[in-house]
Amino acid sequence: MLSWSLPGTVPGGLLGFCLLLAGSSSGFKWKGPKLNVTGAHQVIQEGDTLNILCSGDVPHSWFLPETLSRNDNRLNIMTYACGRHNKQFCSSLILNRAQATDTGYYSCKYPSSSEVKKKTVSKIYVFVNDTQNPFIKLHTNIPEMIRTTDGEELIIPCRVTAPDIHVKLRMIPGENIVPDGKTVIWDNTKGFIIPKATYTFIGLLSCETTIDGHEYSTKYLTYRLMNDSKPVKLFKGQSLVLNCSITAAWNTRVQITWTYPGEASKRATISRSIQQRKDEPNLFYSILVVDKVHGIDKGQYICNVKSGPSLKSDSVTVFIYDKAFITLQHRQKNMLDVMSGKKSYRLSMKVKAFPTPEVVWLKDGLPAAEMCARYKIKRFSLIIKHVAEEDAGNYTIMLSTRKWNLQKNLTITLRINVKPQIYEKVSSIPGPTLYQLGTKQILTCIVYGIPQPVIKWTWQPCQQNHSRTRNDFCSSSENPLVLTSESTTGNRIQSITQRTALIEGKKKTASILVVAESRTSGTYSCTASNKLGKDKRDISYFVTDIPNGLSINLKKAPVEGQTLVLSCLANKYLYKDLTWLLPRTANNQTRIRKAIVKEYSTELPLIIKNISLEHSGTYVCRATNIYTGKDVLQQKNVTIRAQEAPYLLRNATDQVVNTSYSLSLQCSVQGVPEPQVSWYKNNKQIHQEPGIILGPGNQSLLIERVQESDAGSYQCIATNLKGMVTSSAYVTIQGTSENSNLELITLTCTCLAATLFWLLLTLFIRKLKRVKRKLSQTSILEVILVLPSGIIPRHCSAFKVVATFQQNLI
Repeated sequence: MLSWSLPGTVPGGLLGFCLLLAGSSSGFKWKGPKLNVTGAHQVIQEGDTLNILCSGDVPHSWFLPETLSRNDNRLNIMTYACGRHNKQFCSSLILNRAQATDTGYYSCKYPSSSEVKKKTVSKIYVFVNDTQNPFIKLHTNIPEMIRTTDGEELIIPCRVTAPDIHVKLRMIPGENIVPDGKTVIWDNTKGFIIPKATYTFIGLLSCETTIDGHEYSTKYLTYRLMNDSKPVKLFKGQSLVLNCSITAAWNTRVQITWTYPGEASKRATISRSIQQRKDEPNLFYSILVVDKVHGIDKGQYICNVKSGPSLKSDSVTVFIYDKAFITLQHRQKNMLDVMSGKKSYRLSMKVKAFPTPEVVWLKDGLPAAEMCARYKIKRFSLIIKHVAEEDAGNYTIMLSTRKWNLQKNLTITLRINVKPQIYEKVSSIPGPTLYQLGTKQILTCIVYGIPQPVIKWTWQPCQQNHSRTRNDFCSSSENPLVLTSESTTGNRIQSITQRTALIEGKKKTASILVVAESRTSGTYSCTASNKLGKDKRDISYFVTDIPNGLSINLKKAPVEGQTLVLSCLANKYLYKDLTWLLPRTANNQTRIRKAIVKEYSTELPLIIKNISLEHSGTYVCRATNIYTGKDVLQQKNVTIRAQEAPYLLRNATDQVVNTSYSLSLQCSVQGVPEPQVSWYKNNKQIHQEPGIILGPGNQSLLIERVQESDAGSYQCIATNLKGMVTSSAYVTIQGTSENSNLELITLTCTCLAATLFWLLLTLFIRKLKRVKRKLSQTSILEVILVLPSGIIPRHCSAFKVVATFQQNLI
């Protein structure tokens, strides 16, 4: 059925046109806010002052009519404590010089989070009576547009400034619309309410009233959107009936004509009629009937409407089919890719069918609509809301027409693609990490994505800055270097491996970079990429020669009167602005040198000369973390030791030693500062030389293979700034020097025999390497070794060895 609505004469020449085709929480409960005025409404006169007080158990807010601005200088809202013991919250609203447009609801409301039992708002409707302005909004020349929908509520908002004003609603042109309490309701706070509007209320409406003999009116123009005509599908032999209807005001002339495929052969029967209605616009309609349609009847049917100079037309397409059918095809391909997180995705096929078949969508063999609330079937499409990874699978559309026993199925695979995600970016501790100099390190990069991402490692060294006055971020202007397992730039790479595993139901890839030896600071970057994008993780690789990156070094235990030397050491890429915080006892002898920037760290020395016991205390080095901006403190408790004169832990004792044996003497002594120990024999100082060994701190003396001449009085003297101490012992040597010489001769002969054997073995090997020839010869080697005279005076003046061996060379 085709139908139009022509409201008739409308100001400005407007013509309405419409086309239709027929075919509670727990705890204490607060009370609601309370106003100081009662009743459903309050009436004040124009120019008067409006004063409303609101009190409640929690803070509250005021809500005003839409025509009243909070910035209006006539409005004043004050809040204060009230009630018993001032435990309540009160506010007063004062509106000076009230106007007609101030009419409306004034509401006092609690916040939505307040725990009240029932009531959270108290409101009152205030009428500001103005005899010269009965309507709050007046539309005289240009009506206000109001959209209406068939069957839904329609409000004509002609609100008034006094509750007793009598208002009439009139259709232009036409008679008054009288409220009956059901189809039309009058409400002086809203206007005219039409619970279920129909097309009869489309057009120009006027709200009218008379006060003191003066007539006032405000106008509204209602309208509704047009719907497009849908195609008509029929089997051959069925009848086609089309109805084109128009609504128009009285005294309107309407001419309706048809244009259709079988017009030349007069295939259609057309009848026209008019329905005159007393209280409603006239209804004009024209009905086209084609009995037992055939193929020649398919095509476009056009309804033309002419009313004076106005000409309108609309059309509908008619399809004629011999039998029922279903055709089903993929739109592009049988596998689709969609990105995870997409707000909505539509799965659809190319469908041509008549009559319209039943539609069922399956996911992996199960009804999709029953599996997930995010799946919605709309005609032949399946709509997936908020696409997630679990939506991947095989989707099958099943179309069936039971009456004609037709059924078609088609499956499509949906792949959910996921942008690469590096898990360490979320799970790892933020900020740079320090790596001890020379250590082997393992860096990991766990990645998830669909399709499986490609992972690569890059290296960018820190720019070396050896300035003595500044520390910088690790930065570099060089392009990153792509790493391989053979890379040696920066730190030598031992290996780069990759493996895949199923973790938490997801196929994740782990790339492992092994640094063989940490020598250079810089940034390692792990980049994972697929066709959806990429994710990157930067690893600040700061090599440090200082444990934990910040420490205080005390070179030696401080002693009273000496110089105290402390060094604050910090990794130069992690810390800056090194500062010493000294105890109160620090004096003008304290010197803080300039910071020294080294390859891996920054050193800030502290020197205090001629220290005293009062310099004991806590020395603090403060450094600023470059990345967090926070100050870090490193403390060192320093105890100054008082000077103490040397003292013996035990005295030396006399010894008797055989010749050729070793002599060991101890001088166990202590003192502050550490005593300097010297050894004397018969008042002559002993120095270290071959056969004489002085132990650590000279506190031990060792003489190897003593002789008769080593006998005598031995004395150790220990001294420091506080004094000295001595210890003595007498050493007696037993035996003669001849026994010693015999031992020396035996040892010498043993060495000579070993040397001779080595020479013979060397000569034998050299003989084997000569050119092969059958010779037999005898080689006689005579070696005469003569010891120096004086070393072996009696036992042997010469040592003669004759070695004879025969070798047959083949």
